[in-house]
Amino acid sequence: MKIPLDETLRYAGWRGQEPDAETLSALNRMCDSVLSTAEPRGVWAKFTLSDGKLKEAGYPLSGFDILRHLSGYDEVILMAVTLGLSIDRKSTALQRNSARDALIFDAAASAAIEAFADEFTEKISAEIGRPVGRRFSPGYGDFPLETQRDLAALLQTDKRIGLTVNREYNMIPLKSITALAPVGKNCGRTSLNKCADCPKTDCAFRTEKK
Repeated sequence: MKIPLDETLRYAGWRGQEPDAETLSALNRMCDSVLSTAEPRGVWAKFTLSDGKLKEAGYPLSGFDILRHLSGYDEVILMAVTLGLSIDRKSTALQRNSARDALIFDAAASAAIEAFADEFTEKISAEIGRPVGRRFSPGYGDFPLETQRDLAALLQTDKRIGLTVNREYNMIPLKSITALAPVGKNCGRTSLNKCADCPKTDCAFRTEKK
């Protein structure tokens, strides 16, 4: 897993000029710290999509945006990934000592979980021998955040990778992702911009399509 520095800067809220030498040094230190602390794990399952439901589970998907994202595909991947609780503990420890390091560590961990999810998606694609498209997570657009708990339950993430969802629908460990992605031709991910899939145009972390 490689943590992209530009994504780490974006999550840290960096805008404008190039980071100075001190900031770059802190970035590299915190990225190394994330890599040495993380315990990345993932789990997935393939479902048939029929009439807006994950057929094998009998689970209906809520929201226009997720159904639009999966439109035209009859198979989908449900996945969950996490960096593990050690990242949460390290983040808490840093907050007591250095606000700057804590901020950069959190940003690096956010970039890391996205990078790991991308790698995990590629691994799934290789295993099934078919393209897997862009991930779409609860909380994107009108896809309800509370869906997170149901998706985690379908994958038994608590038993399999130590990922739980609390009453506020937040994931524990914090640096975790649940998502659905289409399977099939013409759903390649490399030419797509992640933010383009989300209609929340006022997001502070939004990137422009390149």
